Amino acid sequence: MKTKNVTKIIGVIIAIIFFCGCSGLSKIALEKFISGKQKVLVCPVHILSNQESTYDTIMAKKIAAYINDKKYADASVTQLCPPPNNEWRADEAKMLTISIDLFIEYVKTINLPDDTYILYAEFFKSGQNTKVRAVHYCLLNNKGEIAMRGLINSHWDEFKKVNPKTDDDCVAVFINGFEEKMKK
Repeated sequence: MKTKNVTKIIGVIIAIIFFCGCSGLSKIALEKFISGKQKVLVCPVHILSNQESTYDTIMAKKIAAYINDKKYADASVTQLCPPPNNEWRADEAKMLTISIDLFIEYVKTINLPDDTYILYAEFFKSGQNTKVRAVHYCLLNNKGEIAMRGLINSHWDEFKKVNPKTDDDCVAVFINGFEEKMKK
């Protein structure tokens, strides 16, 4: 019983360290984004289930509309797509790290203009009914520096508030997580 509690505590500590910026977040990139007047390219959303991997521009348009409605930036959908991380892992943080690494390497090759950010979101589903497991996202500046990232699953209030079942619900989860980051 004690081992189980210690394991949970260690897991929580690792998650806190991961999300508090020990792994490559650029405060300068985030502050510049929050200051406004930035352009954001929203990549088609990567939807990965245990049955298929697809990109969805409709969900990307909804994310771009949200960013524009909130006046966080001048957002538009792009056809630029980083290579997908199609490898399922039990460790979601590792999945997110692999996706971000692929995204960073991709962004470094495309020479985005100054004051341009690029956003990539992933929706993860599994099981016969493709139950939503998580929403991941990453916002990079034109140099590939991480301004913001999120891993939102059933352990987080932003996920629980929505209890996502559809892609539209996943956008709502993304919005909840993004809003929390914008408040900080």
